[in-house]
This record gives sequence, C-alpha cells and structure tokens, in this order.
Amino acid sequence: MDAEELLRGITPLAGDVTAIRTVQETRPLEEFADAYVAEVNVKSASKVIKALDSSFPRDPSQPMNHLRRFAKHNQVPEHLRPALLRDGSSPSQTIFVLISPPLPDTETLQKVLAPFVPENAVSEEGAVPLHPVRIPLQPPMTTVQADTWSKSMWPVVFNPAAPRAMVAPPPHVLSRARELIQPNAGRYLALAQQMAEVAEQSGLGRGVGAVVVDPDLEAEIEIDETDEAGNIRWADAVVAVAGDGRYSRREVGMDDPPQPGTGPNPNIQTYDADREGGPELHALMRVVELISSKRRQDGPVSATGRPCLNYLETYFMAQSDVPVSESHDSSPVPEKYQKTTETAAHAIHKESETEDVPASRIRPRSQGGYLCTDLDVYLTHEPCICCCMGLLLSRFRAVIFPRGGRMVSGGLASEPVVQPVPVETEIEAEAEAETETEGEAAADSAEDKKKGAEPAKSREYYGLHWRKELNWRALGFEFVEERPVAVRAEEGVAFHA
Repeated sequence: MDAEELLRGITPLAGDVTAIRTVQETRPLEEFADAYVAEVNVKSASKVIKALDSSFPRDPSQPMNHLRRFAKHNQVPEHLRPALLRDGSSPSQTIFVLISPPLPDTETLQKVLAPFVPENAVSEEGAVPLHPVRIPLQPPMTTVQADTWSKSMWPVVFNPAAPRAMVAPPPHVLSRARELIQPNAGRYLALAQQMAEVAEQSGLGRGVGAVVVDPDLEAEIEIDETDEAGNIRWADAVVAVAGDGRYSRREVGMDDPPQPGTGPNPNIQTYDADREGGPELHALMRVVELISSKRRQDGPVSATGRPCLNYLETYFMAQSDVPVSESHDSSPVPEKYQKTTETAAHAIHKESETEDVPASRIRPRSQGGYLCTDLDVYLTHEPCICCCMGLLLSRFRAVIFPRGGRMVSGGLASEPVVQPVPVETEIEAEAEAETETEGEAAADSAEDKKKGAEPAKSREYYGLHWRKELNWRALGFEFVEERPVAVRAEEGVAFHA
C-alpha cells in the first residue's frame, strides 16, 4: 500500500480532547512564611506603601498579590484580634498594614513606620508594635481555601480569572488551543496509529507512532476537501511522521536486526533493556530528528539521506518542499513561510528569482525555523520521561495522546485516570480539585495490575508538560475516545514509549 492510498483509507477516531491537569493543580504546594502586621493611620495608607516599597523592595519572583496589603478592623482574623485590637483604637482612624517577606530587621522597619503610627499605639519605650503572623506564599486554588486562610492567617484574595502561568495554562489560552485541536485530533491520532502499525510490521520498532502538525498550515486548508488528483487535504498540515525504531541498529545488542518487511518483532512481547535501544530511537525523538534534519537544510533537499525508516516517513519528508510560485494556488504554505532572505535564496538557487525559491513546510533556519516551536505533536502513547524532556527542549506548542495510551513509564500525566467531564466545565472551574472516588481508585489499580504495573497510588505522576520549575511549558491534552480501540499486542508489556 502506498502512502496516499493509506491516507485516503484513514477513519478519524471519535472522541473529545481534554486538558491534562498540571502537577501544581493536582498537588498544590502550601508554603507559609512569617510576616509582620502594624497599625497605621488610615489617611496615611498610600504614604505607608510608598515608604515600605522604596525602603524594602519586594521580591518580583515571589508575587504577593493574593494577600491584602491592608485590613480593616472588621477584616482581622478572629485569632489576631486580642493582639491587634487594642483599647482606645478607632476603626475609622486606623488600619492594619501587612509587611510580607523578605522581612527587614525590626529596628529599621520601626523607623520607616514611625511617622504613620498613631501616638497612642507606640510603646512607652517609643517602639512601633510589630505583630508576627503566618501567611501563605502561594495564591489560593479555590474559594474554600481562600476562606480558610482568611480566617486562620490573614485576609487573602481569590481571583480565578487572573492568569496563573506558574500553576497552569491561562484559561483563555487553554480553551482556544482546545477549540483548534478538537476538530481534527481524531484524524491525526488515527494517522499516528497507522504509523505505529507500519513501525511494528517493519520489525524495526514497537507499535508507537508520532505525527507533527503545523497549526498555521492547518488553519489555511479546507480539511475535508480533496485536490484535483483526489488526495485529501487534511494531510497537508502534517509536516513529519515517525514510528518507533528501537530495533533498527545493531548496537542495541541484536546479532541480526530485523529488516523492513519482515513482520512483527518477537521482542515486543517482552521488555529487554539490552535490546530496546536508547530513547533517541523512540517515535517522539525520531520525529524531532526528522524535523531538525530539515531545519539544518537551506534549500530543497530530497528525503534521501534523512533518517527515514519506512515509506510513510519518506513520503511526508518528500512532501515538505513546495514551490513558492505555486503556494498561493494549490499548496498550503502560509505567507510567513514564503519570505526567504536574499542570502538564503542565492544559496538555494543562485539563478532563480526569489518567488521561484522553494518554501518548505518545515522552515529551515534561514527562514526563521527554530526547533519545533509552534508545532503540535500527536502520539499513540504517553511518552517516557526522557522523551518528555526532549519534547520540552524541542519547544513543541502542544502534545496530544489518547487516554488509552497512558503508560506506567509515562511522564505527562499528573494524576490517575479520572472520569471525563465536559471540557467547558473543566476549563471554567479549573481551580476546583477533582475528587477521585474509592471505586475509581480501585478500577485504576486493577488496570495497572493488568498491565503488569504497580498500583496507581504507589506510582509517581510527573506532569512534565507544565512544571513551573522548567524553562519551557507545553499545552497537554488527552483524547478520550468514545469507543474503546482494539488492544494491541504490546500493550500488556510495561515498556518505555
């Protein structure tokens, strides 16, 4: 079967795209620190802020916008009232200011506050009273948590609409990406499954596939249209595909590696680390290698010599080069891809006019191409921890894989499988924690045991797609299928994808 015939026969998977919750959402940190509270004249509030900020600059890496800078007498938590509400204080004349970390030395702080403190509040020794309190360093995740902290520590503010880039993707970004991905996710995941079958049948790898899509190309084509030759258009948004190739090299420990066309590799029924090859042979890392090999080229280079292992990989790499002169008519190449510098144009084809210089679906460096920025990757399985880090280092925009492709060795999920909920509800109420029932926990544990894994509660969930301590974050989505797919032979083996 040739590539175009295979593409025409692909039936999209049916299901819904749902966002993967982040580690910060599923296991929110609750860090607390000491702070000071002082009573000042209410009319001096703005001057107090200026004096404090100029004398003790706030740490920009630790925003405290969730804490109320001032609290009125009736807002003071019950347990602090005996210490703060002194006899003779007037609710209409004074207010309480919070001094948050990093805390200055008390003597310097008292000197800064002295001009704004009521005279009858100063001690006999002339010292400004500073009352220690505990405060939360992270913003509250729910209204319940905000109310609890306000009553037990210090008044806090819950703002669900505020972007929380260090905790989870901003809701409007997540919602927009999901709207764009949902209509065609089933097609690209079906292609990834076909890629996985090709990889397995070749004998060179496990049944794992990867498909990389450019959202800009996708936005400029009519997905359901066909061209004059009868070729479907949705595949025009695909810039590269790759299958697993862990058995393709002799150095992985095999005396005689399988050759293409020899059928399923017998090793897929077991896991042998000495014969599995390194993570660079996994489908995700291989598709990154294909894209990077094209990025390094400054002109139209044939697929020959590129690290392709089968006809599908070769087909999409060969489809990468599209003449600019035809791009406005039949080829889905966005305008930004048609801009080639004069230097690059001469390097590619010295005697050609600029408009005749081929423009690639995978832009080379001379056209501004950089790693896998702005690209989405669709996978048949949840990638292993190493591949997850490769995904982040490659700077993909988003990663999508089927919920049925969860792996014990995966690094994207941040919690056990839970019952799917409407995506709109999930995004609108993203701050509210989902509760896993005992029945769901038991079902998940039984599923893990079936796959030869440790029970869900004993395993680690990394949520590497969006970790605040990493310098790149990708939008993560699971595809929840409406009907279960046939279980593949290797799914009973706990391997690394």
